[in-house]
Amino acid sequence: MTPRLVLRLTGDNARLGEVYAADLAQLLDGVDRAVSRTAAQIAGRAPGKGGRLPQTIVGATKLRLTAIREGSLVLEFTPPDAPADQETLELDDEQLADSAIRTVIDVLEGSETGFPEAAAVLSQLAETLDIGKRYETLSLTQPGDVPRVAVLDTSARRRLSTALERRTSSDEGGTLVGLLYEADFEKNTARLRTPLGDSVTVRFDDGHAQSIKEALREQAELKGSVTYNEATAAIVSVELATIASAVQLGLMPDVENFWMAQSLEELAESQGIEAIDRIESIQDDTVSDEEAEAFLSALEL
Repeated sequence: MTPRLVLRLTGDNARLGEVYAADLAQLLDGVDRAVSRTAAQIAGRAPGKGGRLPQTIVGATKLRLTAIREGSLVLEFTPPDAPADQETLELDDEQLADSAIRTVIDVLEGSETGFPEAAAVLSQLAETLDIGKRYETLSLTQPGDVPRVAVLDTSARRRLSTALERRTSSDEGGTLVGLLYEADFEKNTARLRTPLGDSVTVRFDDGHAQSIKEALREQAELKGSVTYNEATAAIVSVELATIASAVQLGLMPDVENFWMAQSLEELAESQGIEAIDRIESIQDDTVSDEEAEAFLSALEL
């Protein structure tokens, strides 16, 4: 099987047996997100739009790892082949995943302004892997008659970071709620997973180190200077001022219930409403039967 994307991580720490499992997971997740979010923008989705990506986009771009080779660390990927009976997304007669991979490589080569989400993901990946220190470089190659190659090194890391800073603003009194994880007490950084699934960099001083340690793997409220991307409205980072665990939140008394699993009946009862058992009952007079059927079919209901 011919790979359609090849990653090569270089440096003394990039040899098999030396790479941290957490770094490999971040690498796989970061590249996968860069490709899927770029594909969504190519298909017409506005950058920074909240919520999950359409299933058609996810299905067309979900990368499969097909090989791991030495030579530092080399990972080979291929996007999934659509089943013959499934409608495919076509873009200028090219598969969407290939267009997205090529665009991600363009972003890494210097076209970061047109695809801010891809630039943000690559910048975050460079920071997480500590490109230039823990690892020397990360190269992305799209094989073909004329292979496309782009390298994430210290220069590209700096350029991506600068591009994002030019497009960001800060809210000095911002508040974030999410799951705190992956703290680095040497760098005084951590990650916060928001309810929408976004990962945000948390920076803190030595005075907050113990509070961060106690809050790890717990829902927490963070207050401080929140930096976000002006173009996408995506949160980039937060400079921590105060932190409180979810059970201590006085301004959000129902936050615990937000994370509590409830059945449909329990949720309806808590809201004082009746659960709908027939989706047709919510159809209004402005929607034709054909439109309603097409909508339900798209939802696979």
